[in-house]
Amino acid sequence: MDTTNNIPSGPNDPQETVTQSPSVTPSNSFQNTHQNHSSRLFGKWIIIIIIFICLIEGITWYLPKILNQQKPQLQISQNDNQKGVLYVGENIDEDGLAVDTKEFQPFINYLLSKLGTYGYTKAEFVGTTSVSEMAGLVREGKIDIIIDSAFPVYVVSKLAGTQVIADRWKGGVGTYHSAIFVKKESTINTLDDLKGKILAFDSTTSTVGYFLPKAELIKEGYTLLQKKTPSDSCPSTAICYVFVHGNVYENVAKGIVPAGAESELEIDGYFGKSIINYRIIKRLPDIPRFLVATSSNLNPSMTNTIKNTLFTMDQSSEGRTILKSFADTAKFTPVANNDASYGVIKDLSDLVEAEIIQQ
Repeated sequence: MDTTNNIPSGPNDPQETVTQSPSVTPSNSFQNTHQNHSSRLFGKWIIIIIIFICLIEGITWYLPKILNQQKPQLQISQNDNQKGVLYVGENIDEDGLAVDTKEFQPFINYLLSKLGTYGYTKAEFVGTTSVSEMAGLVREGKIDIIIDSAFPVYVVSKLAGTQVIADRWKGGVGTYHSAIFVKKESTINTLDDLKGKILAFDSTTSTVGYFLPKAELIKEGYTLLQKKTPSDSCPSTAICYVFVHGNVYENVAKGIVPAGAESELEIDGYFGKSIINYRIIKRLPDIPRFLVATSSNLNPSMTNTIKNTLFTMDQSSEGRTILKSFADTAKFTPVANNDASYGVIKDLSDLVEAEIIQQ
C-alpha cells in the first residue's frame, strides 16, 4: 500500500500546501462546451441579421435614385420635344454641302424660333448623298424634316414613313415640269426621233433633269441606255443618255448632244431671248416644285405648329425676308393626297424607285 501521503513532515521540513483543483465531471464539461458553441452561433446569427437589415436599408435608399435617373433618359428617347436639336435634311446638290448649308440655315433658324415651346434650342442642316441614306437617318431620328425635290421626298416617305405636308414654292412657283428640247433646226421632232441618239440629263439626283423624263420615257415604252460620253455609239432601238450635270443647256447649244432634258422654267431662264432658237419636243406633266415632309416620330401638335409656321411665313415682313433668302421661295402651301401634281409623282415613281433607293 502506498503510504507516502501519511509520512509526517519533519520539524525542519517546510510545510507543503497542496491546492487540489476541483474535480470536473464529464457532464459539466459537455454543458460548458455546448454553452460556448451556442453563444458563438447566436453571435453569428446576430451579425447575419444586422448585415441583412443593412442591405435592405441600402436597397430601399438607392433604388429610387436609380429609377429617378432613368426616367429622364426614357423621356429623351421617346419624346422628340426633349432632344433639343432640330434636324432638317436635303440631298446635297452639285453646289456642295457648304453652299446648301448657307442656303438653309436662316430658314432653319426661323423655324426653330417658332418651336421653343417644344424644347428645341438648336437647329442643324443635314446634307445627305442619297435617298437611302436620308431614309435611314429619318428612321434613326437624325432627320426630323426633309425638304427636297418631289421624287426623293416621295420615296423617303415610303421607306421611312414620313408625312408630306407642304409644297415649297422655290423660285417663285408651286409646280414645274420637265421638257425635252432641241435646237430649232434639228431634225428631231418626236420622241421616236431620239432613238439611236444621246440625250443629256443633269445628274442622278435630279427630279426634272433625270428621274421624271426617264420615268416618262419608260412609261411610253422606250428602252433607255446609259453611256459614259456623248460620243459613244447608241443602238437604233434605244434612247441613250449621259450625265452632264449643270451643262445640259450648253451641251445642246454647242451640238455636243442633239437633245437635253431639264425644267422648262430653267431652260427659258438660261437662254433668255435666244430661246427662239430652240424647240420643245416633249412637255411632261406638272409636279410640285419642292416638297416638305416630317418624321412620324414628331408629335402631332408639333407637326401642326410646323405647318402653321410654313403656311404663314409669307404674311409677315420677317417671314418674307427669310423666304427671299431661301432660294427665292415665294411661300409654302398644303399638299393633299388627291393633288393632281402629287399624283404624277405617285404614278411615275414606281418606274424608277429601285434606282433611287440603290443610289
